[in-house]
Amino acid sequence: MKTRWSWTVALAGLIGLVDCGAAVAVPDFSGTWQVEKAVQILKTADGKTPPLRPEAAKVYAVRRKQWRAGDLSFDPTAKCVSPGLPRMLYLPYPFEILQGPNKLTYLFEWNYWNRHVYVMDRTREVPYPLSMGLSQGNWQGETLVIRTTDLRADNTLLDSAGMPRSESMKITERMRLVDPGTLEVRFTIDDPETFTRPWDTVVRFKRRQQGSEIKTDICLDRVAAGKPAVDWHRIE
Repeated sequence: MKTRWSWTVALAGLIGLVDCGAAVAVPDFSGTWQVEKAVQILKTADGKTPPLRPEAAKVYAVRRKQWRAGDLSFDPTAKCVSPGLPRMLYLPYPFEILQGPNKLTYLFEWNYWNRHVYVMDRTREVPYPLSMGLSQGNWQGETLVIRTTDLRADNTLLDSAGMPRSESMKITERMRLVDPGTLEVRFTIDDPETFTRPWDTVVRFKRRQQGSEIKTDICLDRVAAGKPAVDWHRIE
């Protein structure tokens, strides 16, 4: 069973591709995905701690100590505030990608958030920083390169252990299918106020069975019932 607007968007995408007369086939990322492995402490692509500046490293060390002790007071997401990007993608909850000719729409199960990626479209602007930022992409062969700017920093972190970031952060995602059931995203984090240099991390996602539904998830209801805002047992 398709969820929410899947049939409508899928049909619109097919019509758009026909109208555009697209001669080059691009990978189809449509479907429901979930992070392959839990990502609570973010590492570089070679498994190291990201190159934090000294002050940021001190902040992160304090937060990691709190996190290990079960104190999440530093983390707005524990109170159901949006995790922002890229963290939203590697929460242990599925998300659905709806792919059209000029836009990808992400429907997240966690607290019913969504994200739009404008592909090969006109340059867009936003009036102020957003938790999901402004994402614009283009195809490089079979890889979709997404650049995200205008990210809000005052209430978002890069991982569950409290890795800081600033409002100057920019993210580049290189998104490709490893095989029909595996989506790989290489993130390049560029934030000179927080890190000494840009750095990469790689996250893989597994495609869920066709017909998997994105469930309705109301974070505040779960927290009110004494459950955590993010349930790390959700990895399937």
